[in-house]
Amino acid sequence: LKNETQQEGVGSMLRYFLKILLFVSTVMGTVVPAKAVEVYIFRGAGDFSFIANGLTFSQGLDKLSRKINDTGIHSDVYRWQNAVGALADIRKRKPRSVALIGHSMGALAAITTAAALRKYGIKVSYLGLIDIPGPVGSVPEGVMWAENFYSLFPVYGLLPKTGRTNAIITNNFVFGQIHTTMDSSRKVHDAMMSAVWQIDDIDRGIREPVTLRAYAPQTPVDQTAVGSVEAIAQPGTLNLVE
Repeated sequence: LKNETQQEGVGSMLRYFLKILLFVSTVMGTVVPAKAVEVYIFRGAGDFSFIANGLTFSQGLDKLSRKINDTGIHSDVYRWQNAVGALADIRKRKPRSVALIGHSMGALAAITTAAALRKYGIKVSYLGLIDIPGPVGSVPEGVMWAENFYSLFPVYGLLPKTGRTNAIITNNFVFGQIHTTMDSSRKVHDAMMSAVWQIDDIDRGIREPVTLRAYAPQTPVDQTAVGSVEAIAQPGTLNLVE
């Protein structure tokens, strides 16, 4: 009888603590919602990482991906030829929305993937492009915000503002960089991380789309630049030497 009483007491305590854990998890889920956006990044041509680590072009994008993952937002890096694999992973994970980033040929892969995702009803909140090789078409329909960072025009293309898209489009000239260093530019990284954080807030419902702000070099990375949506839609310049 004594053992049965002790077991009942232990059972009651366990149920009590389980209720507390359930309450805490519910509160935490309300206060700190899960990340809403996921980031998929494409390296440029010259990626031989399938042979050995380090034999890659656009290694700065691997560093960017690690930075994003460190903030709690899921990020993966792909070879530019593997847009099909990235598309399959996105469809499998079913994120609320995605950010697509690419350097050189990887920028073209990001644009192609954005167009494909529309067919599957997956929202592309951000398209971050670095030195798109040659002239490009318009931003795919359904993209909310597209930023293009370029080091030399017309060698690397600009994103046109066309009537077929409602996206906010920014073309940013990056001073002091060349094609092979653009992927490692701290200012480009900061601008893209700022954009990812903002769209994550929007997708979680704690920021309105009209509050989007392009990154300003003089502004700390955890803040948004002073400006307006109208200003964001105009060509901008990141004046820096790194």
